[in-house]
Amino acid sequence: MLLACLATLSVHLLSLTRQLGSDEGGFAMVARHWRDGGPFLYGPQWVDRPPGLIALFDVAQRLGPYGVRLTAALLAVALVAALASAAGAIGGRPAAKWAAWTGFAFGSSVLLQAQRLNGELAAAVFVTVSIAALLRAVRVSTDRTQTVLLATLAGATATVAVLMKQNFVDAFVFAAVLLTMGVATRTNRLTYPPRKVLMIATAFTSGVVIPGAVTLAWATGHGGVDALAYATFGFRADASAVMASWSWNAPLHRFGLLALLACASGLLVLFLHLGWSHRRRLRHLDPLPWAVAATAAVEALGVLAGENFWPHYLMALIPMVALAAGLSVHRRVPGSRWTRRLIVVAAATTALVSPVAAVIAATGSSEAYTTGRWVAASARPGDTLVVPFTHANVINASGLSPGYPYAWSLPARTLDSHLTLLTRTLTGSVAPTWVVRWDPAHTWGLDPDDRVDAALRTHYRAVAVVCGHTVWLHDGVNRPLATIPPLSTCGVGAQ
Repeated sequence: MLLACLATLSVHLLSLTRQLGSDEGGFAMVARHWRDGGPFLYGPQWVDRPPGLIALFDVAQRLGPYGVRLTAALLAVALVAALASAAGAIGGRPAAKWAAWTGFAFGSSVLLQAQRLNGELAAAVFVTVSIAALLRAVRVSTDRTQTVLLATLAGATATVAVLMKQNFVDAFVFAAVLLTMGVATRTNRLTYPPRKVLMIATAFTSGVVIPGAVTLAWATGHGGVDALAYATFGFRADASAVMASWSWNAPLHRFGLLALLACASGLLVLFLHLGWSHRRRLRHLDPLPWAVAATAAVEALGVLAGENFWPHYLMALIPMVALAAGLSVHRRVPGSRWTRRLIVVAAATTALVSPVAAVIAATGSSEAYTTGRWVAASARPGDTLVVPFTHANVINASGLSPGYPYAWSLPARTLDSHLTLLTRTLTGSVAPTWVVRWDPAHTWGLDPDDRVDAALRTHYRAVAVVCGHTVWLHDGVNRPLATIPPLSTCGVGAQ
């Protein structure tokens, strides 16, 4: 287990960089300004994520210029350790070892974008900690106080997982199925004594209340509980309706890529192998296989229900796949030989591919980072920046304050569908200083009447083209422009 943790840390440390991806740079930007005050849950910015994730990015940025990626590394190590603890509670050291290496294989895979800090990685860690604590409370602990503490920890971390990514209810499903089936069937009552299960359920519920109450108390001072509920849950329904009315070409293309990455990383192959190998175990009323199967189904549903099919969605599958893999390597378990082989292949793939990808990324640059730093070099304190619909990491790289609350395309398409607010912002008395036009004017079919471009032509002037993207400066504002960076510093791709 220790070796797997060290391998995870080593691979992740190779990806330490200031050049953050679109989402992680955007969340870092939101976290940097969420105390500035404003009309939204997170001050001047609106984002459809729960506050736990933004708080995590706030903490990460306090660790220094590489704090975001360093936090991702520490979380990945915690994921591996928690997987070992969960599997070890049932299957002992061999199960712990294999679960840990499965965690390394997928928690460090660049194919799943595991090197980045995102809600899926953070939530998967807390889900796994919750499940590990619950299994140890049920199957290992013989001390009443220790059992209560473990169950309380399980409930608290189950809630924190939802506060990192709102669809990660995995730990609740696992606990509900495990404990309910444990006491509902006579054959399992020796392993799941009703009194102990009741005590664990009570303590688990108490643990749930603690972070939940803190979050609700925070929300009352930041837009209200209704704003929190809409940002984390209500928005998804509105956004799904918007997505359904647009072309599915891009999501379906990403779905194909998602399936390819799932196979290439070994995650999908191992998932299907474990499901097939253990299909007969569900004929019996053993609570653990049922809990694993139900939770895995919820995780798979979460990947598909996201509708955008980004690669990091696949990280939702890690807790159950790794736990099941660790418990399936014993020779008496059906398919154990292939389970071990698939884990070795997946770990070897990560050990080869992820370091190479990290070195390539470290020796290059990115359009978003280079463009953001050029704006930073040309700007003055108090300047603001808008990058319409996309690449909030440009704003983060610039260090400027955002001038428009919807930094991602889906919130803009859903909450400012006619771009009334954006147009009013660009033409208003407190218009943003800088605008970077990243995508073509009619991406996603937005702005068919060219209102944004008309506002730019009327109130701004194009002052530079950086990495192929036009940078606009507000009329009446003069800034000494930095030297345009050569295209060689822009890297490959738009990240």
